[in-house]
Amino acid sequence: MPSKISNRDNIDASMDGTVMVLRVETDETKVDVQPSASGKTMVIATSGGAIRVNGCSLNMTLYRKP
Repeated sequence: MPSKISNRDNIDASMDGTVMVLRVETDETKVDVQPSASGKTMVIATSGGAIRVNGCSLNMTLYRKP
C-alpha cells in the first residue's frame, strides 16, 4: 500500500508561461483524506491557506461530499 501523503503536501502549483498549472493527487488511497472542520465534507487536498505562485495568491481546497 502506498504511503499516505498529507493533504497539504499534494498540491503542486507552477507557471507555464502565463498559465498556472495545478497538479493535485486525487487518488484517495495515496492521500490522507480527512473530514472538514464541520464534518460535512471530506478534504482531499488543501493549500492550508494562501500560497504565493508567481506573485499571485492561491487558496485552494479540494473536497467531496460523502
